[in-house]
Amino acid sequence: MKHKILILGFLLFPLLLHAQYEQKIGFDLAAGGFKTFGKEFTEYTGPLQMPNYKTGISANGGIQLKISEHFSLAADFGIMITNGWNYRTPDKDDWLHWSIDDTLTGETVEGEDYLDLHNFSISIKPKYYLLPGKKWDPYLSAGINLNWTRSWFENNLWATQFKRGLLPPEDITPYNDNLEESFGIGFNPALGVEYGPFSMLHLYLETGYYFIALDKNNFKDPSRVENFNAVVFKVGCRLYFIKSKELLK
Repeated sequence: MKHKILILGFLLFPLLLHAQYEQKIGFDLAAGGFKTFGKEFTEYTGPLQMPNYKTGISANGGIQLKISEHFSLAADFGIMITNGWNYRTPDKDDWLHWSIDDTLTGETVEGEDYLDLHNFSISIKPKYYLLPGKKWDPYLSAGINLNWTRSWFENNLWATQFKRGLLPPEDITPYNDNLEESFGIGFNPALGVEYGPFSMLHLYLETGYYFIALDKNNFKDPSRVENFNAVVFKVGCRLYFIKSKELLK
């Protein structure tokens, strides 16, 4: 897969070089949110990890090269973060919340475990503009990205039981069957609209679908293998800080 990415880079380089001397270069910044979705529960595994994350934040920054009036090519670095996970059922509002009775002290102890998700990506995104030259210009894009996905699970239930001496002597490691790390290829089709109040400054709104093929070998339980699916929405701005023809002067 890495060889395919290198080949793609070599194929794109002549196109980018041509754009550098004839068109505009823009610097992009965007921020927004995302929400994972998918099958939330199976009878065999219980709640799955990825679809049950709460809405998180996303941000990205990079450059965009204008190849022609209709076609542009963007490259950026992105990050997606959600620090909340929750699976709900009619009899339980939060599956990370727990309550135990300390048989040694007679005390009832409550708490909550923690499960986050961070994704870091490098993307290449071809864009096709439908109404170039108009102040409101809708566009379509289809990004290809390389992702590092990681999560951190904090088993506070186990830690509390261990601290209070409520676990058997052989239980010295907290239980965690969640995916902790994965490297994977993804894609991100999206649609948006760009507004250009000034020739050097454009604003845009975008929504799309984000998919990541998670490494099935990194799942601790084969029955819990899944991929990452999310709806992403963001607002951004682009500053055209130089017209590329000026690079020749």
